[in-house]
Amino acid sequence: GLKKEWFNALKEMGIVTITIGDRIKDDDLSDIVIDCFGVDQRMYFNSMEYSACRNGNSKDLSEIFNIISKLEWDSNYFGFNIAFISCFHLTSSIWMQSLQFIHDNKIRLVEYLCNCHDRRSVCIAENNGFSFVDIRLTFEIDPSKADIDNSNNDGLFIKANETHIKSLREIASGIYKDSRYYFDGNFDNSKVEEFYKGWAEKGVRGEYDDECWCILNGDYITAFCTVKCLSDHMASIGVVGVSESFKGKGYGKMIILSVLKYLNAKKITRVNVVTQGRNYLAQNLYQSCGFKTRSTQLWYHKWMY
Repeated sequence: GLKKEWFNALKEMGIVTITIGDRIKDDDLSDIVIDCFGVDQRMYFNSMEYSACRNGNSKDLSEIFNIISKLEWDSNYFGFNIAFISCFHLTSSIWMQSLQFIHDNKIRLVEYLCNCHDRRSVCIAENNGFSFVDIRLTFEIDPSKADIDNSNNDGLFIKANETHIKSLREIASGIYKDSRYYFDGNFDNSKVEEFYKGWAEKGVRGEYDDECWCILNGDYITAFCTVKCLSDHMASIGVVGVSESFKGKGYGKMIILSVLKYLNAKKITRVNVVTQGRNYLAQNLYQSCGFKTRSTQLWYHKWMY
């Protein structure tokens, strides 16, 4: 209910304003608008996922309000402080607040995930020295609508265990080269490779994703896929890999459809997966399994020193 003059005064002082309500009315005034009744899926914070009253699939609104946060695991793993602009938007006021956080926490790398439709945020990021490093594509499917009846006709679909970890790590060893970490050029590639190997291993142990499933052809793992259950009705696919010796033989599609069949039996109605814009093989794989594009986002990195 603030007048336009108040918004302008707060902006001059570098104070971030957040409006909860009609995004159309206040779109050019507030730094952030949260409208859980909005229908424009191209905009951030504009769906029932952002309702504080809804249980189950609601987003954590504190990530939006905090604006920027330190990524503790990433910082410890790579050996330098990394922060993520968690409100997803960039305005002059948001960036001013972020700079104070960056200074106080000795942040070396700032990661920013931007809506590709948000021209204002793109311009502010590029004008303040952020470098584009990746396109983040999110695909989604209702597993009951996939061709799950033809999910597995050449191999045994099993849940991976400790005895499979060595083979899974070998399969995962080359899949990091489409990642933003590799494209950035400032990361230790051996650490990036180990990150993806460890992702598969943690999936087996339920330490990151909840499960890791694989296709066995005799004694060989031909493909694997990690899965994380987000709620009673929603799950996500994590990392997927196909053995070099079995590529081009349909095992990628086989593992995905097998996982969708498994999730459908668990009454999961929504499955999403994220991949890179330069990873055409993965995009083609998910589309061939019936996934549809849900969103497109842009990854930016800014190195502070």
